[in-house]
Amino acid sequence: MAEAKAKTTPLLKGATPKGILTWAWLEKPDTKFGKSQYKAALRLEKGIPENDAFVKKINDLHKSVKGKTDQRPFKDGDVLAEDNEKRENLRGFWVMTFKSKNKPEQMDAKRNELKVSARSGDLAKISFSLVGMDTGTFKGATAYLNKIMLLERRANDDDGFGEGDEDYEADTATPRTNDRTDDADDSDDDSGDGDDKDF
Repeated sequence: MAEAKAKTTPLLKGATPKGILTWAWLEKPDTKFGKSQYKAALRLEKGIPENDAFVKKINDLHKSVKGKTDQRPFKDGDVLAEDNEKRENLRGFWVMTFKSKNKPEQMDAKRNELKVSARSGDLAKISFSLVGMDTGTFKGATAYLNKIMLLERRANDDDGFGEGDEDYEADTATPRTNDRTDDADDSDDDSGDGDDKDF
């Protein structure tokens, strides 16, 4: 018997404010938990009106599709740090993870393709698709990673990794551009309110 397909609802397509990349797997997928996913979390500084408004908008969209409070896309870094001392670098930030089955396109601020991948600790923006999802076991909003815009290389100053993340390998190869597929994980449907666009 075939598995039931998850119900998806396009919610928003757009780009984040600038933030700090964390736990970035952009050159090769993370396969640690039995899934093959390119991903990156983004830290947005709390207390900045643009960031706080963006976080509220995303979390409100999650709530609009019956998502649970403890599964909101943006997490409070102060709370995450309380649960795990290895996450002290999350204090003072909102944190959200973006994932994709496809390798994301990476560019600089002038939209030139990156020769070396962005890394954890770099200042960047993320182009994403936010989709409401109901899998039966999960209901709420999930964010798909479409593109990365590198604004400033800072990886040597703040790599975004706490202790115990020694299985990370540096992104060193030249990235290639993948053809995007029509996959629910990377919805290209423009379903937002018209105000949000790619970079």
